[in-house]
Amino acid sequence: MRYGSLGICLTIAAAAAACAEGTQPAATSPVAPSGVSQEAKPGAPPTIPLSVTVSNSDASGNASGITNDGLGAYVDGVNDVEARLDAAGTLAFNTFTGRRGSATRWVRYDFSRPVDPLNLFRPPQDHTQNYHFSTGSSQYSPFVPVQFLGTPGYPASECGYMGNSFQANSSTGYRVSFHKGFEDTAGSPTSYAVFTRVTITPAVWTVQPAGSCSPASNVAALRSSDGSVLYGYYTMPFLFTLRAK
Repeated sequence: MRYGSLGICLTIAAAAAACAEGTQPAATSPVAPSGVSQEAKPGAPPTIPLSVTVSNSDASGNASGITNDGLGAYVDGVNDVEARLDAAGTLAFNTFTGRRGSATRWVRYDFSRPVDPLNLFRPPQDHTQNYHFSTGSSQYSPFVPVQFLGTPGYPASECGYMGNSFQANSSTGYRVSFHKGFEDTAGSPTSYAVFTRVTITPAVWTVQPAGSCSPASNVAALRSSDGSVLYGYYTMPFLFTLRAK
């Protein structure tokens, strides 16, 4: 489904709210409201193709730990990129979905800021292969489809997980996790991924590992591809801006 259908899926009420309040989201609470009834909830979220900007500095001006390849926004369906809000209500972002050949888009990780200064592990990165990002709900934080954020009855921001993976070579891969999997524990030192609706029209969201619903900021875990080996925790601020196509 293309962005032209987003207005239908957000309902006439959402459009009215956008007009009444400018282009800002209708709600500002960082957690899902407890009083939302089942009847008030929209149906299944629409799939929304995106243009994703990966910033080289975060919202506070700090150097990002996940940076872009210098080739501009990552656009769904262009250069074998997948970038969309999917039917599960989460961000699906892959820099290479091709079955053959090498990637023409990638991101860069900066592992130079380990939480433990004695940690010298710096994995290599193979830019010819896919950089995968998956998102979803943490068991410790309420979560609604990202498409619904900022619409009537829903918060403007929420916490979830983000799990990333990349390859060092054809046989060795790694996971970078923000409160996902082994890291989704009550005492996890990792940050949540904070999703925020910036404007309703145009439809824009941000994702970053800092915000009022993420007590720890900018910390990610680095693990082996199966998650069994923890290589350490790293300060890794980032800022993704998601724009509906």
